[in-house]
Amino acid sequence: MAIAAIIWAVAGQGWNVIGGYGGLLSFGHSVFFGIGAYSTAMLNVHFGISPWVGMIVGAAVAAAAGAILTFPALRLKGVYFTLATFVLALLFADLTTHNREFTGGDQGISIPFLRNSPGMFQFDSRLTLFFVLVVFLAAATLVVSLVARSRLGLFLRASRDDPDAARAAGVNVTRTRLFGLMISAAITSVAGSLMLQYLRFIDPLTAFGAGTAFMIGLVALTCGRGTVLGPVIGAAVLIPVQQILSSTFASGPAGVSGMAYAAIVVAVMLVEPRGLIHLFKRLGLWIWQLSRPSRGNRPPPSQGETTVKKTDDAVGSLS
Repeated sequence: MAIAAIIWAVAGQGWNVIGGYGGLLSFGHSVFFGIGAYSTAMLNVHFGISPWVGMIVGAAVAAAAGAILTFPALRLKGVYFTLATFVLALLFADLTTHNREFTGGDQGISIPFLRNSPGMFQFDSRLTLFFVLVVFLAAATLVVSLVARSRLGLFLRASRDDPDAARAAGVNVTRTRLFGLMISAAITSVAGSLMLQYLRFIDPLTAFGAGTAFMIGLVALTCGRGTVLGPVIGAAVLIPVQQILSSTFASGPAGVSGMAYAAIVVAVMLVEPRGLIHLFKRLGLWIWQLSRPSRGNRPPPSQGETTVKKTDDAVGSLS
């Protein structure tokens, strides 16, 4: 559960660059997730190349695909961009399903199990893998933090808040979003490579499916898009909740756990549309205000304090 949460947090950080700071709601980031997973898997299975190298190649391919495939969609606004990216994810799912020679078709592709081979990104225990993935999450969070504080982050927020005003101020909105999308795609593809190493298997549904597309965006949207720690907290909350609901309603009718999960997400968004991180801030501020004594509850001043105050007032009036 913890390993899966970390991987989804990395994917959410990738989505957060363009979906949070850039304001483009994409439900097609499973394309980049799948590109990272399949690039790593195919290079490893067909050519014996280490997943460490495959991860870098996958990130480069995903960044290039993000620039080429979504460039026309960058001119779309609102829901039209969202639909265009979602259709792109469905297209890649069909391509991998029918190209059996390299992708394994709908059966997917598995990587060899080597027990303990750090050079091939396989470790002796899940605990070791956990700490390695924590490093990846820290690196992804650092990249997002640097982007948020950079000139690119400033331009992304300007393009999100008011594209027309940003253009009037001299910002090339299309180019800014394109660079942001390339960074976003590269980070998301790394998450796909990590998921492959965790499962040691990937198929079109896991890589490009609608569930993957929605989960990548959900971990950032539910907790606070456009914040550095939003996807991390979102994954830490949503993934355990999803696992608990799945195990609780495992013997119940099909779809009950999904309905309960959707109800929780909708309730969170209704209470605080900006996400859980802002809800936690509101609760913290409310608790802090309650802990402070109000003026009406302050104890009356003692006789000595009253005398000193009167003396100070008299001295002030004489001066």
